[in-house]
Amino acid sequence: MRELLHALLRELEAGRPAVLCSIAASRGSTPRGPGAKMLVLENGSTLGTIGGGAMEHEAALLARELLETGRSERRIYALAPGGDAGMLCGGEVEVDFRYLAPGDNRALEALAPDRADRVLLFGGGHVARELARVLALAEFSVEVWDERPEVLVPAFFPEAAVLRCGPYADALAALSPVTAADYAVVMTHGHQADFEVLSQVLKTPARYIGCIGSRSKAAAVRSRLLDAGFSQAEADRIHSPIGLPIGGKTPGEIAVSAAAELIACRHGRLASLTRG
Repeated sequence: MRELLHALLRELEAGRPAVLCSIAASRGSTPRGPGAKMLVLENGSTLGTIGGGAMEHEAALLARELLETGRSERRIYALAPGGDAGMLCGGEVEVDFRYLAPGDNRALEALAPDRADRVLLFGGGHVARELARVLALAEFSVEVWDERPEVLVPAFFPEAAVLRCGPYADALAALSPVTAADYAVVMTHGHQADFEVLSQVLKTPARYIGCIGSRSKAAAVRSRLLDAGFSQAEADRIHSPIGLPIGGKTPGEIAVSAAAELIACRHGRLASLTRG
């Protein structure tokens, strides 16, 4: 997403228009879902993907036509066998084509994540660094919070959208309101800090709440939350140990496991996956 944003701003600042192609809706089996984006530049080149194949080729051709006429458009592509796009996925996608002219102040808005997939990552340790990198590849927007300024080094989190430092006990009061589209991942440096964060995020409608740690630590944290007045249903919202059971042990492997769990949640598949 950052690559598209930088390319778009570069083109507009140079006085060249661009067309942003975004999947607005999808039905049936499709290679990419809502939010997938492709940028078509004045020289005919493209960045990003909305699914590839014949459909994407046709979309790029239309985008080049719109560049010449300065128009925006919306079009539906059938992906069923014999459909307009000649693909075999068995579904259809609705693609929004937005013409962006130099000086158009809608450029930043156009590339904002459609699903508002914000990950609040509490803790800036080694696993958190790797997780921020993996989540950025999956087009999540990551905000990192830690109370230790020495770990919140931009070089450690080049993909993060925001780095914030302060006491964990005050974290949510300083953040914009947590919504049902947000994800909270707790990877602090201690049990007390985990509890402080979890006791705050459990009071929000966050879509996903995960906490790193062993099964014994997870049980201890849940027990403490119950003692603090949270219900069993509220405590059960926490995914801990975090991540899908792929067997990894290194920070990178744990990060991939955790990211996979968030991606499954994003696509409504988490409940159907068995945990080891």
